[in-house]
Amino acid sequence: MAPSGVETLLVPRLPRRVVGLLSAAALAVPAVVALDTASAAPQARPGDDAVVIAVLDSGVSPYHYDFRASQMPQAKTPGKADDLPLDRPPHTWLSGFPSPKAFAEYAPLRLSLPEDEDAKMADLRKEDDAAWSEVKRSTGEALSYRWVPGTKVVGAMSFGTGTTTPVYGTGGGEHGQGVSSVSVGNLHGTCPECLLVFLQTPNAAAYETAISWAQRQPWIDAISVSLGFNSSVGLRDRVYEGSDTKLSRAAVERGQTAFFSGGNGMENGFLVPQTTLLNSQNGPDWAVTVGAIERNGANLTGNGKPVDVAGIGTSYPSSYNATTVSNGGNFSGTSNATPTLAGTYGRALWKTRTGMAGPSRVQAGGVIARGGGLRCGKARSGCEVADGALTQNELQRRLFAGATPSTKGTTPFGVVGSPATSVAVPHTADERLASEGHGVWAGRVLGDDWQAQTDARLWDVLRGNRPEAQRPKGEVEWFRVDSWCRQGRWGTWSQGAYLDKAKTPLPGPDAASPIRTALLSACPALARENR
Repeated sequence: MAPSGVETLLVPRLPRRVVGLLSAAALAVPAVVALDTASAAPQARPGDDAVVIAVLDSGVSPYHYDFRASQMPQAKTPGKADDLPLDRPPHTWLSGFPSPKAFAEYAPLRLSLPEDEDAKMADLRKEDDAAWSEVKRSTGEALSYRWVPGTKVVGAMSFGTGTTTPVYGTGGGEHGQGVSSVSVGNLHGTCPECLLVFLQTPNAAAYETAISWAQRQPWIDAISVSLGFNSSVGLRDRVYEGSDTKLSRAAVERGQTAFFSGGNGMENGFLVPQTTLLNSQNGPDWAVTVGAIERNGANLTGNGKPVDVAGIGTSYPSSYNATTVSNGGNFSGTSNATPTLAGTYGRALWKTRTGMAGPSRVQAGGVIARGGGLRCGKARSGCEVADGALTQNELQRRLFAGATPSTKGTTPFGVVGSPATSVAVPHTADERLASEGHGVWAGRVLGDDWQAQTDARLWDVLRGNRPEAQRPKGEVEWFRVDSWCRQGRWGTWSQGAYLDKAKTPLPGPDAASPIRTALLSACPALARENR
């Protein structure tokens, strides 16, 4: 869930007829979700195969075990070859990192990091008050960059203006704490091997400065955003046009993937769905928009729609609301689903890079990993790594194709969190595709088996050791219409599901697919020339 008090930007209203059609599209149907163990090639040097995820949010506490270098999986292996030198400045070891001259301020943030698992984060924060008071805010002209030695926080920046001290480290109750922990957290994250760049963004203006900076960084592999901006005060309509869509498209074409939350409905309680097509964050075809389902597998009525893929949106284990450096609490919403998907993507990239011979870290021309040493299995002899390179588009498509469509049904009227109320009301394929996209990645709610299940559906298929799962009927046609609609509003995309009418013809109206049919009718009015 996006923090309350997010800055509201006013943008031109769309014609009432268009908004009505889109509302009809969202509400037409009630929303109702053998591994190759060959050893990895050694790194040429630490950092040459690392994966970095940038999180844009409110605040984070580096004191927690979720972010400690000593708790990373690499630190717990018998050997030292895979350990990362997280006490050193990132420009000295992290491949692709810019020169310190790129920043007005570039310095470590040295904190008290005791290994006592009962140490209270609030006490540690108070003990380090002097260090925190020195952290400066960043602007587009003067960047203040800090890293936290002894943690996986290789970057911490606070954007925006103000006289108060940036709110990093205030405790586990920060929204950004939950988001970061379920993405890269050692205890709760879907990529515990990944590194974190945290960008504090208290309002829309700060957000745009921060994400523009991040999208220009080829050493940042993925971005996770669980914030959303609106055109109204009372409702979270997600009508927003403030993003630099040309820059975001260039970043994806280079090889960076951005994950955006689809939203928790108009009233932020999964009751009334809102469209994602009118938002320059998650509206473009090259962005990955994430929805949420209940932990027990039921769809939620009031997501943002349409989305590309979904994660768990209720009662997810995290370090949100943690009081000590080792405990935690549950996290929820599309705010949770989005970073778990970013981490799932990041971990598959990390496994690819570490499995390839030599330094494999790259982000250029769409290529995100390169090197020999990975051969395709018999199940898919022409797998993605057959040519010694992996592209952003290949990994993204593998993420989508590995997602599992939900089957339970609907949670009616936004009643979430209780299996007793999440009755198995069947949902149509058309509505399911709008609510959860290609399907769901459950992440850590699977318990100790989460890595094996994720690998079976993503890494094993990417490597060619397992065949692709059969995809649901109607999925191709749905995403062709969705892609066509997004490109009409935000610009063409050469890697989209829709290319042109000859290569990828659109399906016609179909009473069995009312949302898709409504999009066919409404989307021409959204096109740039008709706005």
